[in-house]
Amino acid sequence: RVTKCYMLLIGAIGIGIGLYSFWRLFFSHAPLWSAAKLPTFCVLLLLSWICYCLPLYVRDDCTVDLSFISTLASILTLGPEFAVIISMISYPLSVSTTFDGKERIHIFNTAPIKTLFNMGNCNIALMIGGVVYYMLGGTPGNITLPGVLPPAFFYIVLSIAANVVVILLYYLSSQETDLRTMVAPMFLGLLPSIALSSPIGYFLAMLLVMHNGAWLALLFMLPLLLARYSFKLYLDGQRQQYSIIRAFAAALDAKDTYTQGHSSRVAAYTAQIATEMGLPEQRIRRLYDAALFHDIGKIGVPDSILQKPSALTPEERAIIQRHPQTGVDILRNLDSYQDLLPFILHHHEFYDGRGYPDHTKGDELPLDTYILGAADAFDAITSDRPYRSGRSPQAAASILMAESGKQFHPRVVETISAMVARGALGPASSRRTPHADSGGALRHCPGLSHRRPSLSV
Repeated sequence: RVTKCYMLLIGAIGIGIGLYSFWRLFFSHAPLWSAAKLPTFCVLLLLSWICYCLPLYVRDDCTVDLSFISTLASILTLGPEFAVIISMISYPLSVSTTFDGKERIHIFNTAPIKTLFNMGNCNIALMIGGVVYYMLGGTPGNITLPGVLPPAFFYIVLSIAANVVVILLYYLSSQETDLRTMVAPMFLGLLPSIALSSPIGYFLAMLLVMHNGAWLALLFMLPLLLARYSFKLYLDGQRQQYSIIRAFAAALDAKDTYTQGHSSRVAAYTAQIATEMGLPEQRIRRLYDAALFHDIGKIGVPDSILQKPSALTPEERAIIQRHPQTGVDILRNLDSYQDLLPFILHHHEFYDGRGYPDHTKGDELPLDTYILGAADAFDAITSDRPYRSGRSPQAAASILMAESGKQFHPRVVETISAMVARGALGPASSRRTPHADSGGALRHCPGLSHRRPSLSV
């Protein structure tokens, strides 16, 4: 209920800002609207709508779009009030697709409160940044360097800050995530894209203030759309590669009834433990992917060894202990997986150095590796095997605690024990896939990169 009230409040503030902007354009004592601005307004409206309709999915819950470029050009050429009106018209009319491309997203299949919240967030960010733009002497249409730089710079900073604060308060009210792992990635993730796209927005504004600038601006956007298409092809290729490797790992799990789903469960446990320990989101995602592929090297181990119901001979144990290196060899030539290789190679190392293949110990390995190793063991203990039935999560936690400082990192097993004690870790929790797209339509604004359900700055 608190979250719903907060979203309604943001939406109401956004509507108020929209009405104020409309009044400033047409009904104030010095209306901002003039017929001469109509071509520029129409071009920016069209570009904003196209940008909203063509986001690129970097991940299933993170997209990149070009709407920040058109928004900045709107501020510099027409002013914040025009930018608000353009956003309020183009966003509700936008139609985009889901990550898999099978469904379309528009206002008619999105909860009205989310649409209202998105528009409110955009308007708040635009107006707060716009007030600062005016206070620092910014004049729409006057984009002479270097005078335009201070108001434009602080507009960007303040609008992003306002947007992020609104989103963080949303998550705080919904208690959907740990803000410790979200604040820094949100800011840092926006900085490169904003820094690189700001000059493009300025160049677009330069074209718009020239004679026949509206036509020049439309031509200017064609290379950007070509670049978007090329980047889309690259991302599609990366996703296909990921799908093939994941299908490969799933096929390996399916070879044995007793280990079916093992990699997915270990990935879920790993992400849950890492989140509990306060690791940043980027590290959690990397660790999740490493866990999915940690046993892919077992494709080189004979089924007679993998499914043997009795104890392994020393020769058989030596064969199965080669699977981490085999997994590294399989993924070595794939550029997208280079950062996963150390975790795959070392997930059977022990904290005291008795593991394999390199007998590393203690701080010679990052905490992430020990999290993966403990999650792997936790699933092995709680799952059925040919030679025994699975143990309870409480029994597994006790076994891991007995090996604290020996096989397992003390901090990791303490975290696992605490999570098990409150029922937050176990077979039921592993079925809740971390980082899945919730299907929300909340976006950062004025969008360049957004997470779902978040917004796009």
